[in-house]
Amino acid sequence: MTEYDKNWDAYGKSIDDRKDAPEWAILRQARETHWREFFTGIAGKKVLDAGCGHGEYTVFALLAGASVWAFDYSAEMVEATRSRLERQGLQAQDLYQGSVTEIPHEDKSFDVVFCLAVLDHLPEDARTQALREMHRVLKPGGTLYLDVPNRLALHWRLVFLLMRLLRLYPGGKIHFFLPWEIRALARQNGFEPQASLGLTFCPPFSGIYTTDIRRITFLPQFLIRPLDRLYLKVEQTMRRLGPFKAVCWHYFLKCRKRDD
Repeated sequence: MTEYDKNWDAYGKSIDDRKDAPEWAILRQARETHWREFFTGIAGKKVLDAGCGHGEYTVFALLAGASVWAFDYSAEMVEATRSRLERQGLQAQDLYQGSVTEIPHEDKSFDVVFCLAVLDHLPEDARTQALREMHRVLKPGGTLYLDVPNRLALHWRLVFLLMRLLRLYPGGKIHFFLPWEIRALARQNGFEPQASLGLTFCPPFSGIYTTDIRRITFLPQFLIRPLDRLYLKVEQTMRRLGPFKAVCWHYFLKCRKRDD
């Protein structure tokens, strides 16, 4: 395991419990509304969560009625997902340690594949290999969901640079994608982009939210609640609008596997 992997494992372990903290509720709501808006038609489908991380989208898919297989390169993240599923009383079809560049499933096995916040951690040649593997295991006409950090989100990149200087975020290289770059990469590997949606246009208004999942605020609760409601409305609006969607921190892309 490289030092980069160790740093990300340590970071992931440190924030896992705090993802369920009360002060993080507004960001969970933003992600849940995003899921309902963008990830449609999941019920009854065979879903592969390729690079499941903390298991948030594994949980979303199971709650939506999908059969889910999930893996992550990190053993720490596999255990984090396992714990999250146990707390929710949910069970995946399989949960294991693995790599997106060598997926241990037969051709045309899945209706849907998630690859969320994964490609940005891979070198260029591995990104292509990962997309080819996801193309291989998807059924013809199947759906691939991608999520990458957006190079146009300059305000967020400055925030993350500051957090790294304060050692609140792991070091190492992350690839920031331009929206048209990830669309072109998908097309080059047998997918047709269909729809896109941003996520996290700006931080919540009720405090300072750090990358180690803490909120710093001196506001009383009677002000926090209306500010959070306002934030959710702003977030839901901005992530849909072209000029603003293009500068959200996350750029989500829905693709269809082209027929063989």
